[in-house]
Amino acid sequence: MTAVVNRQRERSERSTRALLDAAGEVIAEVGYGNMTLAAVGERAGYSRGLVTARFGSKAKLLAALVERMTTGWTHRNVLPRTAGRTGREAVVTLLDAIRAQMQADPRAIRVLYALMFEALGPNPDLRAHFIEFHHVFRNDIARMLRRGVRDGSIRGDVDPAAESVCIVGGLRGVAYQWALDPDAFDPIAALAYLTRVTEIRLSPPEEAR
Repeated sequence: MTAVVNRQRERSERSTRALLDAAGEVIAEVGYGNMTLAAVGERAGYSRGLVTARFGSKAKLLAALVERMTTGWTHRNVLPRTAGRTGREAVVTLLDAIRAQMQADPRAIRVLYALMFEALGPNPDLRAHFIEFHHVFRNDIARMLRRGVRDGSIRGDVDPAAESVCIVGGLRGVAYQWALDPDAFDPIAALAYLTRVTEIRLSPPEEAR
């Protein structure tokens, strides 16, 4: 009985991942406004009925996709790796993880930014998702920075809230330039440089010299 339940759960998780992957691909190609549940199901190799049964609506499918790609990814894959590290090491770990993710799965990053750009349009749900994501993301970074100030790995005059805005702004600038001109702009080199200069900027004076 347990084996049957486990197989059913695995099939359910596999189909959910496939549907979310398909939703991202469709959105990147035609935009959220033109995405249909039928197109998502067909892309994933399932029926529209399964998409509806699994997520309930187009808006809830979008919410699940955005959560997986934004706060969910950070909290599942990155923040646990910062436990026990200094605040500065935690910031570097986060930036390194983002660079590694872009290198390993650029398609997912393209989907993420397609959604971010679309959030500037007339979709209040999408806008709300990304406003909340950036709020949480900046707060996560600010907590790392405050930890670093306390443990001495980060300069005492750093303003965690302002610095978190600066770091997120750098990440978004790199990704925008890459999305605009992918053949000529190297995001991996740019993110590596952003990580190095951020670490230098945060380091206490005696270490930065």
